[in-house]
Amino acid sequence: MSELHILDVGRADCGVLLLDTPEGPRTVVVDGGGKYHEGRRPLLEFLDRRGITAVDLLILTHLHQDHFGGFVHLADRVEVRRAIAPCGDLRFADRVYPVFGDPEYYREYHTFFQYLDRSGTELLSSADCAGRAFSFGDYTLECLYPLPGSVLRSVTYARALCDPGLTEERMELLLEAHKQCCNEDSSIWLLRKGDRDLALFSGDSTDETMRAALCGRQVRPRLHKLSHHGICTRYFSEYVEKMLRPEILVVSVDKIHYTEEVEKSVDALCAAGGSRVHYTFQGDLKLTL
Repeated sequence: MSELHILDVGRADCGVLLLDTPEGPRTVVVDGGGKYHEGRRPLLEFLDRRGITAVDLLILTHLHQDHFGGFVHLADRVEVRRAIAPCGDLRFADRVYPVFGDPEYYREYHTFFQYLDRSGTELLSSADCAGRAFSFGDYTLECLYPLPGSVLRSVTYARALCDPGLTEERMELLLEAHKQCCNEDSSIWLLRKGDRDLALFSGDSTDETMRAALCGRQVRPRLHKLSHHGICTRYFSEYVEKMLRPEILVVSVDKIHYTEEVEKSVDALCAAGGSRVHYTFQGDLKLTL
């Protein structure tokens, strides 16, 4: 029986699809959470409990540590057969790490992508996947965003931070530019079975990019993983939730960042979409598909 698991990884994202197919079980991971949560390594521990030693498809929606930090624990432990990310390996200029790379775990990002390279993992960029769908038996996972022709500015800025001749002034400009556009470059994925929409993974996409992704099509997922942990209305809207009308709205947030403002905002989204909410600090969520 196929399952979707949304793991409690704090104020971070991690989803695992366990799909039954005629060719056997397949595992898909959408984002890996942060490096640790409450001293644990939730993604690796989940895979270990289930006896999973290979991931068929791993997706990193965008270049933020609360989405890729947990991947480093898979290195030399779990085979990754295919991976999709905004870009491949990043080795920042030395002056970047004390300011950005170390607090944001970009050394770990480098370690993990080195592992993928030496393991022969098939690596695709998010831009390469625009409009593509990946099949697993009766299930398809479709990339709704980026759109064909989209330019991921955060990737351009991240690669520029790898220049060994980077000056302090240019580094500051690039870091600010990366910060401003990284979330809006987040990929968006829709899981379907036949003509049924099952789950919509928003990463940390903005409301504007979500509307662009949904333009011209009707999507009615059973589950919607809300963007950006329910924080800041730039990332979601009652208008979109009324369009989607998910049965379950998942908000990946910890208790520290669960405020009255978040609760009020999410309650309004649920009212608009006729949805019930699950906050990940309430525990892992399992959905039978």
